[in-house]
Amino acid sequence: MLVLSSSNIYSENLTDIFNASIEKANLAFTQSSINPYTNSIDKSEGRIIRSNKSILVFVDTPFMEKYELYGDEIIVTDIELDQISRVSVNDFGDNTLLDIFTNGITNSSSDYELEQTSDSIIINSLNNETYNKIEIKFKESKIHYLKYNDNLDIENLIIFKDL
Repeated sequence: MLVLSSSNIYSENLTDIFNASIEKANLAFTQSSINPYTNSIDKSEGRIIRSNKSILVFVDTPFMEKYELYGDEIIVTDIELDQISRVSVNDFGDNTLLDIFTNGITNSSSDYELEQTSDSIIINSLNNETYNKIEIKFKESKIHYLKYNDNLDIENLIIFKDL
C-alpha cells in the first residue's frame, strides 16, 4: 500500500511539472517529423514563450513563422512573406494536443485518460480525433520530449530545452 501511494505522488508530480513548464513556457524546441510516404525526416526549430495573455510559438527554421494563441484565435504570421492570417481555435474541434498546451493536463478529464510511469505520461484521447495518443517523457524533472502521430499518421517528436 505504501509503494502504491508513493508511486501516485510521483506520478502526480509529472502532471505538475508539465503544467508548470507550459504555464511559464520559455522553451526551445526541435521538431522532427518522420514521413513514411516520402521516406523523409523534416526538422524545424523554434521557441515557445508564454505571456499572461497568449502563447507565442516562433518557428525559426526552416521557415520563419510566428503563431500567437489568444483565447479563441490563432494569429499566424509568415515573417518572411510578411503575411498574417487568423484561425479560430474552434476550427480544430476536439484537439487534445492544443488543449494540453493551453490549459495543462488534468488527472480527471472527460476528454482523455492518463497512463503514468516514473518518467512519462501517455495521454489517450477519448474523443474521435487524430491525436489519439500523446507521449510526454521527462528527464531531470523537466519535459524532455513529446511524441504523437498527426492526422496524416506522420510521427512527430518534439524535443524541448530551456531557453
